[in-house]
Formats: sequence, C-alpha cells, structure tokens
Amino acid sequence: MNWKNIVKFFLILLVFGIILFVYLANRDMDKIYGGHTKEVDYKPYDLPSLAFAITNVNVLLPDGSKFIPNRTVHINNGLIVSIDSISNKFGDIKTIDGKGRFLIPGLIDSHVHLFKSPNDLLLYVANGVTQIRELIGEENHLIWRREIQEGRLESNMYIASPRLGSFGSLEGFFMEWSQGFNNIRNSEEAEEKVKSYKTKGYDAVKIYSYLNKESYQAINKTAESLGMDVIGHIPWSLELTDIWSSNQSEISHLEEVMNVFRREFGKINGQEGADKFLEYVNQRSKEIVKDLVMNDISVTTTLWLVESFVRQKFELDNVLKEVALEYENPGISEWTKNVPQGGLGWLPEVNRYQLPENLTEKQLAEEKIFWTTYAKACQIILKNLSEGGVKIMAGTDANLPPTVPGFSLHDELISLNQAGMSTSQVLLSATSIPAEWLKIDAGKIMKGFQANMILLDKNPLEDISNTQTINMVILNGKILDRNLIDELLASVRNANNLSRKIFC
Repeated sequence: MNWKNIVKFFLILLVFGIILFVYLANRDMDKIYGGHTKEVDYKPYDLPSLAFAITNVNVLLPDGSKFIPNRTVHINNGLIVSIDSISNKFGDIKTIDGKGRFLIPGLIDSHVHLFKSPNDLLLYVANGVTQIRELIGEENHLIWRREIQEGRLESNMYIASPRLGSFGSLEGFFMEWSQGFNNIRNSEEAEEKVKSYKTKGYDAVKIYSYLNKESYQAINKTAESLGMDVIGHIPWSLELTDIWSSNQSEISHLEEVMNVFRREFGKINGQEGADKFLEYVNQRSKEIVKDLVMNDISVTTTLWLVESFVRQKFELDNVLKEVALEYENPGISEWTKNVPQGGLGWLPEVNRYQLPENLTEKQLAEEKIFWTTYAKACQIILKNLSEGGVKIMAGTDANLPPTVPGFSLHDELISLNQAGMSTSQVLLSATSIPAEWLKIDAGKIMKGFQANMILLDKNPLEDISNTQTINMVILNGKILDRNLIDELLASVRNANNLSRKIFC
C-alpha cells in the first residue's frame, strides 16, 4: 500500500469516526431529554366527550372566595351548559353524584418543560392540570398540540419559542446543539427569528438571561407587530425600566426579580449581609408593584423549586424520597455523567444543583446562608407583589430537579400558601388568573366556559393540600374517574421502569 492509499484510508477512517461521534452524541442528547423512554399509547384513554351532569356538588365561585353548595352542573360538547340549584331531569344523559365533594376549575401550570417526554402530558391530566404553558418550545410540541386539538386526551398546550440568547459564534453553536437555544446577536437576526416562530405556530417568544439589549428591543417590536406574546427572563443587559417600557407581558420566575435586586445590592457577605439584603428586597419589591400593575406584567412563581435548592445541596436523598420520582422520565433524572452539572440531572451523581466537592466548613456555611436567603427573598417578593395586586401565576419549572410534571404543581400551591397567599388567592393563581392571561374561556366554573374541572374529596379553601384529593378529572368534557386516573399513572410508571437503569 503506497502512502497515498494510507492517507486516503486514514481520511476515510477520520470521516467515519466523525460521523459516528456525531450520531452517538445526538443520540445521547435525545436520551437525556427523555426521548428514549418508552412512550405510553394514549389511544386507550381517548375517551368520547359526553353530555352529563354533576349533581349535589359544592361549586367554587368564579372569584375563588367560597363554595356554593348543592349545585348541578350540566356539561355538553365540552362546555358548561348550566349551573343550577335544582337537580333537573336531563333525560338519558349520565349523572354523577357530587354530594360532599368540591368542584374547582382545572389547574394551569404556567411554567413547564416537556422536552422530549410526551408521557408528561398524561401526568398533568392525572393531576388535574388541564392546561400548561410550555416555555422552551420545540417543533415536536407543536405536533403534540395539533393532535390534542384533534381529540388526543392530554393537557391543552400553550407553546413559547425556544430560548433566545446572545452568544459568540462557537459558544452559540454549542448552546443551540446541546440546550436548544437560538443565538441572536443583532436586531436583524432577532426580527427574522421572531417571524419564523410566528410562521411555525409558536404562541410567544421566550426571552433568556443572555440576550443583548439591541436584540431584546427588536424582539419586542417585531412580536408586537405580529401579535405574539413576549415572556421569560429579565436579561442581564437590561434595567427594570427597560422591562416597563417593553411589551413583555410576563416574568417567568420570582427569582428573576430577586436577581435584579441582587445585582443592584451587590455581594452578600455572611448572615449580616444576608439580613441587609432581605431588608433591601422587602423595600424594592414594594416599590416595583406599581410598575408591574400599571404595565400589566404578570409574574410566574416557581417558588417550590427555589426553596428546594438549599435542600438539594445539603439533603438531596431526603428530597428525592419526598417527590414522586417513579413518574419522572428516567432519561432526564438519570442524565449522564458526561454532563454532571449544568444539565438537568436529578440523581446524586448528576444533580444539577449539587455543591462542588471538597468545600471547607466555612464555605459550606456560606453556601447555606446564601441559598436560604435566596429562597427567603423570593418568598418576600411573592408576598409583597401579591398584596400589591400584581397578577401571580403558579408555575413549577417542571422537569428541573426535582419538579415532577403534574405532581409538582400541588407542591407549588402549598409553597405559595405558606409564603403568605390565602388559599383563595392560590387557587386563582392556578386557574382564573392564568386563563385570563391566556385569553381562554377556562379557569372558572361558569356557563359557556370549557368543561375543564376537578372533583375533589376535600375542600381546598380549608387546606390547599386538598387539591391532591382528586376523585375525578374532566378535560374538554371527557371524564376520567379515579380508577382510570390510577390506570393512567400506572402506565407511565411502567413505561419509565422499562427504560430505567437506576432504581432508587
């Protein structure tokens, strides 16, 4: 073999190696976002939309203040036809005795991430979550939504675009490939990208922290002209006054507001610095209430996740035992050791929020003070914004560790209540307030509204954790009783187990 043939052979080998590497890398990326987990066949749960009536039931008033007893709710064609005080005769239609039970609107999780995990849509339904806002949209999500609109039994979807950030060329390529970002560096690219999102069918443009001011302003201008929402983070390149003068209609985390205050305040040094920072947060959060209300900007919570940060760093095993880990997509929770941090891993060896190894006792103490303060600051912000009349929307950031899709919204509601919101306010944050933001006839039990409801065994106004006492879910007029809900949950758990490598 002469030297030319040797060179040719090694070039062929190199090309083959590159192709194999790219294939395996893409395969791994698909797996760790949940794409290799067995998909549950939803067709056995594809129920007809029935005409039926729920009798003798306690119905939540639209303002969330109390339940009205002994009502009959008539549903037909997926809509609420009437709400009466008398059990009328409806001919041959199905009747459900709601005596002693409590009827509330279906819940809305205003901040979720499906990634490549369609089974999550069944988990939402099983937990009474009848509408979600997907905040890192992908084109497969658009396909799922079309199937849902055609009758597939899964939660209704609002889909924001992939995240928009501003990076250098090499970093931008990596962020797009590994995390689904879209790299926008100037106003021309921003305008073009927003127009492409509109054409594809996304409902909103998702802003991320790493976005330059020029691109942010162009995104807002273009989205407004196209009738698209602008939602997401507060870019580090902006001041709060830039948000007030934009048409961004939602801030996707309480911690986004808190982190603006942290940048204003400067470094937090020890417990004394933490206490001073919390005083600053209390003052500043009261000051911005009028700007949020005047500009009609809603704030989504993700509070339970923030509260979990310190616990994940210091008692992760206990946290994982407390959540419904068996329902989490194992591709996401197991992740890969090749990306130990910065990813979405849940388990101890890959946990996204784990502390670096070999920290001193002093450094560990500082970390605990910082992350405890981080959560407390978000709690203060929530209380002040809620009391000031800012529109609060309950959201979980589901699929970030350890927020299990569907289940985690109930955890979130408990956190909101413990942070100072009344049970009535909490229910509204997961029903009528996000429904009004979405401009849909849902979130209230009213004539003409969508028949998306939950029948509960216990009163959630007495104890917000009673949102978990689900007896029945009604989605677009389709009835899922407790037996069917349990069967649906078992199907997801079994599918996960077939794909699971690590059993906890």
